[in-house]
Amino acid sequence: MSHWYDKYVNIPYKLFGTDPKTGMDCFNLLRYVFSEELDIVIPYTSSDFLKIVDDRWFEKTHQQHFLEGAKNGDWEDVEKLNDFDLILMSLGSTNVVNHCAMYLGNNKILQMIENRPSGIYEYHRYFKQYTVKKQRWKNLQN
Repeated sequence: MSHWYDKYVNIPYKLFGTDPKTGMDCFNLLRYVFSEELDIVIPYTSSDFLKIVDDRWFEKTHQQHFLEGAKNGDWEDVEKLNDFDLILMSLGSTNVVNHCAMYLGNNKILQMIENRPSGIYEYHRYFKQYTVKKQRWKNLQN
């Protein structure tokens, strides 16, 4: 059985990448899905929020996460996840958000993990333990 999100699987990883053919990172993948599926243009990319241009940035930064500085209240915190909500995580040894995934419903998430193509994963205990925030795009009704 195929799902609408299957076409977003196996996109190559590329830090700060914005093209699904040449590669994307976790936030830019989700930004692309918003544009393609919801006709919502998120007016910034991951590179707008990260000052360290380095493949290992997520181990070195002590900055706030990349959505912390989002303008105009674009994102609102939520408790219960709906389709297209973002799950912000702090993976590894940092205490700041350095990863995001999109909730797809039925306990599934779409994400891009460093040096792996995009994929669909179960939102299980491993990812839940690193979850810092759950956020929804402003005025998004699902």
